[in-house]
Amino acid sequence: MRKYDFYLIHDSFARFYYRREYFFYNLFKQYKTTDNPRLLQTLSKQIEFITKGIPVLKIQQQLLKQLQKRKDVNVKNSIFYVDNDSGSASFHIHNKKCILKASGSIDLDMIFMEALRKSDFNFFAIDTDNGRFGWVKPIKAVKTGKKAVTAGHLSNQSGHIAGRK
Repeated sequence: MRKYDFYLIHDSFARFYYRREYFFYNLFKQYKTTDNPRLLQTLSKQIEFITKGIPVLKIQQQLLKQLQKRKDVNVKNSIFYVDNDSGSASFHIHNKKCILKASGSIDLDMIFMEALRKSDFNFFAIDTDNGRFGWVKPIKAVKTGKKAVTAGHLSNQSGHIAGRK
């Protein structure tokens, strides 16, 4: 089973750590794997500081709009489910992160990632079990005076989050 956590990172941190997303990955991985209570508390504060709250209702509405034509998508207790011959997946939206769990074809992951890519938000996705991480969609250009600074696509150096290494 594949499991992805999706976070909204404050824009200032996203821009500052452009092409250095492994810092985010290492932070979340260390948080997930540490046994040290003191370190866990420090990492928790750091994660709280760099992440934004998830607008749950707005994300639900946007996912419903993007996925409404799919016959294999169901919503129960605010959790989105896909179940078909390729496998199954669930997508749960929490206040601080979203969680995607999928088994079977990687195409199931892409159903939700494509829907998130078309949303108004830029999520950072992390699969700590398999060492994959990256932005669901590129960060848009930011205009600074006369010049436009493009942050570009902020995927990890080993490839796209959803499968290619």
